[in-house]
Amino acid sequence: MGHGGLLTTRTRMANQTINVGTWAKTVPRYGFRLADLDLYVLKEHDDILRALGQERGTSRSRNTLRVLAGLGCLFALVGGVSTMGGPILSTQGGVTSTVGEAGPLSDDLGVPFTAWCFVVVFLGVAGIAYRWLTTDRHSAAAEIGYLAAAVVCSGFALWQLGHDRGVDVLGFAPASVPVWATVVAAALLLTAVLFGSRGRRAPVPRHFRTVGSPDRQQVLDLVAALEPAVREKRLDQRRRAITRLRERGLIDEPEAAMIGSTPLGTSPTIDPRPSGGGVGG
Repeated sequence: MGHGGLLTTRTRMANQTINVGTWAKTVPRYGFRLADLDLYVLKEHDDILRALGQERGTSRSRNTLRVLAGLGCLFALVGGVSTMGGPILSTQGGVTSTVGEAGPLSDDLGVPFTAWCFVVVFLGVAGIAYRWLTTDRHSAAAEIGYLAAAVVCSGFALWQLGHDRGVDVLGFAPASVPVWATVVAAALLLTAVLFGSRGRRAPVPRHFRTVGSPDRQQVLDLVAALEPAVREKRLDQRRRAITRLRERGLIDEPEAAMIGSTPLGTSPTIDPRPSGGGVGG
């Protein structure tokens, strides 16, 4: 790729990242990190971002793990109530039909399989509780649906264990404990989320990923090397973003004065909250 093509690609990537003004207006309180301020201000300057130990983009490994964890919890929920067998369905041309019958697992396999499935489901419920609490009690529709399904499925699993497999669920037999824990935890959390949420969870902007350690002096040198007009434009964008953050109550007056007095490019090095941390949307 020639120099012109590389420049075009970098410009397109920069345009795909929201500008600092949009970030300051839309970032939710629970996803706000002061360290991100100068990253958005300087998003078009890849050399400065690298000196800050950052680059544009999201963490692919984190996103992949999140998807895999979600699928695992979903499959466990279905698997925990599927050990008694049932019809095998097939959909073709928009028409669903029964193509066979799956037999039940033996008690030696079905009982521990159900228990372990609901260990995973319980972990999923715990994960939802963590996200709800760390996002200032903001909820997501998919998580509410999962909690409701967890209550229904765990109740059905208890009935299967007791009625079909002879497990002493009322005596809290060991195999039933994960299922009991799930139905109680999911029901309590669902109630808390439905009646105690402050609103729906907004996506948290995450347009940068950590690729190294910041070099404060190199950042200062690179910022000083910017053309005066460009540097002044970035400083003006920064001042307006700080004003917007202050108006929204995300920072107080002393914080606004402090960050406004620091050199451009240093917000990631002074914020006690690490740029790579936080909770995603």
